[in-house]
Amino acid sequence: MLEKLPKMSTRELMIALSGRPPAYGEQPRWLGSVADKIGVSVRMARSLWNDEIKNPDHRAIKKMRRELELASARKEAAALVQQYQTIAGGMRAQDQDFYSAEIARLERLVRIIGGLDRTRD
Repeated sequence: MLEKLPKMSTRELMIALSGRPPAYGEQPRWLGSVADKIGVSVRMARSLWNDEIKNPDHRAIKKMRRELELASARKEAAALVQQYQTIAGGMRAQDQDFYSAEIARLERLVRIIGGLDRTRD
């Protein structure tokens, strides 16, 4: 998805950010939630939706792209955490004593990536 970000229209960015397009009669509330996510006013979100802001380097459009990049990074990190936990569980099931150092390293990585441990060596 990140490779598509520069080519996406403003509406596509907004839909990707919120997860779905607004349903009938839901647009004001939907625009409010999008505005909150990117830290702009509802009026600016409405201007973006109505394609009144044409400049691709506008600060609100940059904020949307940044939020989508962050969401993608969080999703990748969660998948990596899951993969490391699965590997550590398999090692623990095979021979916990033999793989204890590797299990400890994987668990430390899981804590760091998962944001539970902010201290780093």
